[in-house]
Formats: sequence, structure tokens, C-alpha cells
Amino acid sequence: MDGIDKLQIKPFLSILLGSSQAATDAGEIHAAIAEIIEKEGRKDEIVEMHPTKHDDAGESLIYYSHYEVLKNPSWFAGNNLTDVENHIFITFNLNNTFAFYMSEKGMKDEVRTYFFTSRLPDLKVINISHLNYLFINEDKIKMLWLLGIHGRESFKADSKVLGGESVAETLNPLEDQSFTMSAVRTSLEGTETTIGLNPYKSSLWRGPCKDWETFENRVLEIIDKIDKNKDEVENPISILATPVADMKGIQGIYDLSFLEPEFYSHGLSESKIDRLRKIHSDFTYKIMDTLNSPLIKLEVSKYKENIGDIIILPKVNDYEIQFELIEAHPKRGASKELEYFYNVFKYPELIKCWYESGHAIVNSRAFKTEYRDVTYNKFIWADFEDFDILKEKPELDGNVALDKIGCQKSLFCWIKHHWSGLWDAGENFLTTDRPTGWLFCDDGAGEKADFIHIDQHNDKTYISLIHIKAANTNSTDRRISVGAHDIVLNQAIKNLRYINRKKLATDLKERADKAESKYCWKDNITCEHSLFIDAIESIERESKIQFRVIIVQPHTMKSYYTKNAQSNIKKQLDVLLVSAESAIRASGAEFYIIGHDDTSRKSVKIT
Repeated sequence: MDGIDKLQIKPFLSILLGSSQAATDAGEIHAAIAEIIEKEGRKDEIVEMHPTKHDDAGESLIYYSHYEVLKNPSWFAGNNLTDVENHIFITFNLNNTFAFYMSEKGMKDEVRTYFFTSRLPDLKVINISHLNYLFINEDKIKMLWLLGIHGRESFKADSKVLGGESVAETLNPLEDQSFTMSAVRTSLEGTETTIGLNPYKSSLWRGPCKDWETFENRVLEIIDKIDKNKDEVENPISILATPVADMKGIQGIYDLSFLEPEFYSHGLSESKIDRLRKIHSDFTYKIMDTLNSPLIKLEVSKYKENIGDIIILPKVNDYEIQFELIEAHPKRGASKELEYFYNVFKYPELIKCWYESGHAIVNSRAFKTEYRDVTYNKFIWADFEDFDILKEKPELDGNVALDKIGCQKSLFCWIKHHWSGLWDAGENFLTTDRPTGWLFCDDGAGEKADFIHIDQHNDKTYISLIHIKAANTNSTDRRISVGAHDIVLNQAIKNLRYINRKKLATDLKERADKAESKYCWKDNITCEHSLFIDAIESIERESKIQFRVIIVQPHTMKSYYTKNAQSNIKKQLDVLLVSAESAIRASGAEFYIIGHDDTSRKSVKIT
């Protein structure tokens, strides 16, 4: 089948775009890609590549190669049957602009991975901002594929697809600003014709072509447009976060967090999960000032003892983030411990960073977000007295000891001694020295909350799902931590499906049956956990039940939060809290978050 002529080709127009910085021989580029197609990742497949043919169309050069792929049928266990697939690979070249067509499924993405490498050293993708300018009109978008930069398993979707006549107008300035565009289908300027574009992959598609002439003309029109117009636009859809191609303008890191291993375990190897667990349990760190740069400087401690400091430089290559260790200064005898800590930066997907410049590093990419001017003014400020805001749960010999709830100074103990449900709004919040109602500790894998509290107030039954997160530091000059709130909010919202009395009782009963022990109190007196479940089941269906989602996060100090009202740090946290409140209230529950009142005012307390 060596006699295939280009006039016999009528493909679905879907092309990979590229460019070279200097004059490059298009024939050599075509041959190098043909070799990749023939030899890379084939396993048991055999590729028979036929001689390449070439042609020209005005100033443009065209190369095309027909090849056959011989492989065993996927459904057949033997080795004496062979399927033969026929495919075509085409290169279009105009000056320094290239378009590649591959009929074989998945081959565009495979070849794309060799851009920027020694196999294709002179070839790079088209800059995203260049493609944005040429092919995206915000008012003409018909389909929009969105990718969340808030992290996997957030209370928001990882991705979503929108369709309509003018999709950009349907975006929510608050809810959608933590998404970035991954692909778009939009009308070409002045026409009803639509094209699809995935700027991350430097990929463009339009649809089936009735003949070669149609296909050729459309491809040449595209590469001619790219070649002759070099204008760029960074953010064609103003509401969405924008991926950045370099570290220019990124400065002033104010928060850094590592994925929570129990919450973000999906898709991670066991070694990464183990490392995350040790990072969270054994190490703490303080972010140091790095002036006007993207550098990450951390003072690291293990078991609260300083073990040294490190300086990390984030780098962007093809929109992917890598972290480079610039300096490490271990304390005497602590080099191995410090090395264990900074080696986590070899895995960019485990790390989130936030910068004063409005940038965030999430999912191994850097983004710029124009944070909306929304204000969250519903913090409850509590005085935690002499309780240890760094200690979440009681411990014995370094291990969690839930049977010690109430015997130590952890935040769990604070809840047991002082939680009150006898208030109906945030401004009426109070604590107590004489707790009433039911208090159930549900801590453990699959928990609905750290604590569940039930009490009667006025004419309502309040069921509070209480989630607790210890502060990252108790330093009096600590700043706001978006990451600290991000983790616990995701955990809380993930369990919103249990905002139902019958569902909650059923699930708690199943969990209690499997647990060795559960801890429960009625009016501050220890009792059997089965009585708590009976109490939930006995609540009359017609009763006025109000669910509450309570977040206890003492890392946020009232003094710092209130005096930094215009900072990007507070704006980003406020966006997160307003979004969380919207998600929680949509389920019918109330939302409250409790920070640390470090001012002279004391919390109201009933006795």
C-alpha cells in the first residue's frame, strides 16, 4: 500500500501545534517524529513505516507518511492472530510554525511529550497566551472544559464541562475563580464556524473534512494565522485562574501545606502516603521572609526541636512545576532528618503554596488568580484559655489516647469540658463549664466528624458536626494559613451527605459495631455510645432539627485577621470560607468557624 496519495486523505481535523525558535528543516522534524511513532512504547506491536512523501502549498511544506501497525487483537490470548491498522502521519510547516496530524489514537499526546527534549530539541509548543489571543473570544464560547486548581477531592468538582450560546456569561465570579480553562470550543471571528482548543496540549480540532483540499486549506489557514500574528493575551476568560509559564512576578510566599494523607490518598503510592504521614506527625515548619522572590525559605523542626533551615526554588518547565533545593543548613546531628523533610519537594503534586502576588502552586502547576473582593465576617472568636492549640487529640507515649479525653489540654479536651450548644447564632456563641446534651467522639477512619453534639435550645434540636484542626504554630506573630483551613473544610464538606438524621444514625451504628470502643457523654457524664445512637433515632421526624457544621481552627488569630483586611492572604481565605459556607448552607446546615481570640476580650461562658 505504498501508493497512497494525499488526495485520498480526508481526516477529522485534529492537530498538534508546534514552533521552532530558529530555521529548522521540516523534513528532519518529520523524520524524527516518524521514528518516535515507529519505535517508542510499542511493546509487542510491529510498525511498518512506508516511504515519506512531500509536497508544497505556496510557502508551506507538507510531508506525509503512511504506516501499518501489526498487533494481536486485544480480546485474543494467543499469538497467531494479527490485526493490521493503517494510519497516516502528516506534517505541515510554514516558516517556524508546525502542525502535525496523526490518525492513530493517542499518538498526538505521545509525541507531545517529546517536545522540549533531546529527541525534538528545536520543537516547542505554541505559547498558551498566543493561542488564547488567536482563537478564544470570551463572548463566543460554546463549550468550556474546566479544571479545578483547588486540589483533588475538594468540596468542588475536580473538573466540569459547560455548554451554551455564551458560556462565559454563566460563570460564577466567586465559585469558578478556582477553576482554569483546560479546553474550549468557540466561534471563529466573524463566522458561525467553531473550533476546539486545548492550549495546555497545544492541540486544536475543528471536525471532519470532506476531502484533502478542505483539510489542507483549513490547516494552512491556522498555521498562517499563528505565523503572522504574535500578539498574546494572558487571561481570555477573566473570571478563571490563569496558568503561568514562568516564575516572573511570583513573590511573597505566605502559606505552604502538604496534602493530608488520609484525605488525598487516592492515586498516591504507599511510599508517598507514608512520607506525608511522617511530615504531618513529626515535623513543623515556619515560613521565613524571602523579599520579592518566589523562593521558599523554611525553618524546620522535628518533634518541636529546630533541625535547620532550607531554601527551595520553584521552577516552571512547560507549565509543570519542579522544586529545586538551593540551600540546606542542618543543625548539628540533624542532617538526615532535614534531608528526609526536604525530599518531599521531589513530588510537586504533594505541595500547595500561596503567594502575596496572587499566585498559587497547586497540582504541580502555577496559577494567577484575581481574588474577588468578598468578605467573610462570621468568624466566632474563642479564648482557648490554657489549652494547647497545637495539640489536637490527647496522647499517651506519643500515641493517640481517646480514653484520655478530658484529662489533658488538647483541643479534644477543650470540647469535652467547654462545648455548649445553647446558642442560636454566631453572635450569641458561648462556652460553658457545665456542658449539657449528648457529646459523641467519632474520631477515626471514615469519621463523620471529630465530635457530634446534640442539644435542645428554645424550640429546636441542634445537631452539631464538629471538626477540629490544631494550629500550625502558637507563635504570636503567626499569619493566616489558607492551607490549614483548606484541609479541614474539605473534610467537613465531604461528609455533608450525612446531613440527615436517619442516615447519620444508621452509619454511626455500623461504625460503632466495628470499633473496639467509642466515647460518649450525656450532660458531661460518661455513658454507653449505643445510648447516643438511640437518642438520634428517637428524635421525632416532625421535630425542628437544625444541623450545624462547626470548624475549630485556632491557627487564625483575631488580631491578625482583622488588621489585615485588604491583604491577598485574607482575601483568599475569605473566598474559601464564603465558598464553603455556600456549599454547606445549600445542604440545609449552618456553618460556623471558630478562630483564636488573642485579644483582651474573653469568650462568654456560662456556668
